[in-house]
Amino acid sequence: MDGGARTPQLALEVSDLHKSYGAHQVLKGISLQAENRDVVAILGSSGSGKSTFLRCINLLETPTKGAVRVDGELIKMTESRGEPAPADHKQVERIRSKLAMVFQQFNLWQHLTIRENVTIAQVKVLGRSEEEAIAKAEAMMEKVGVADKRNHYPSQLSGGQQQRVAIARALAMDPEVMLFDEPTSALDPELVNEVLKVMRSLAEEGRTMLVVTHETGFAREAANKLLFLHQGLVEESGDPREAMANPQSERFRQFLTGNLK
Repeated sequence: MDGGARTPQLALEVSDLHKSYGAHQVLKGISLQAENRDVVAILGSSGSGKSTFLRCINLLETPTKGAVRVDGELIKMTESRGEPAPADHKQVERIRSKLAMVFQQFNLWQHLTIRENVTIAQVKVLGRSEEEAIAKAEAMMEKVGVADKRNHYPSQLSGGQQQRVAIARALAMDPEVMLFDEPTSALDPELVNEVLKVMRSLAEEGRTMLVVTHETGFAREAANKLLFLHQGLVEESGDPREAMANPQSERFRQFLTGNLK
């Protein structure tokens, strides 16, 4: 033991991540370090690689190159027919349960009630008993304000309510890191704030979150780190308030004023 200060364990570390589809390079080497309690806002115009980056982290897309570590554990990769592939599918399942994802389109099971939606993965993935899973589901539905909808089906809820159910489902898995992929972009404007309010409260609670978003107000108020992507590269990063007040990149300046095409 050297007695020196211990480096805090990173919740998530992404090193030199690339993703290509044939000759088309979507990600060209993105790195990110998120400590516990960090809220990282990922901004960028359409086609900048934001959603692909998030999906590569939990292997919904397989990175072409690079490394991802979750809570210090490296996701093992191999090759299959000359293409990168996960080496250990059991590891991927386990890591995914630590990286709960909230999608743009909610991705709720339409034939299940709200409570069943929040319960099912706890039982199947985490191995919780039905009783434990229901108790956790009730607590998380209460937290995001949809407990009174427990016996409804997704089609009976507004978009904002469905997204809050999706957040409850993610929270119920006790994730290390929460990944949000444009969680408000499919919502009617009047429903956006109810979802952002829940997300702000999670940030205040100290949840570790990566949020792909076009909501610059949320990034400024709730995040403590910012990544601005442009054409698959990090164009600007740093403290959101400082970066937005004084952009170093001309493209980020254009993005903030709505002039980046």
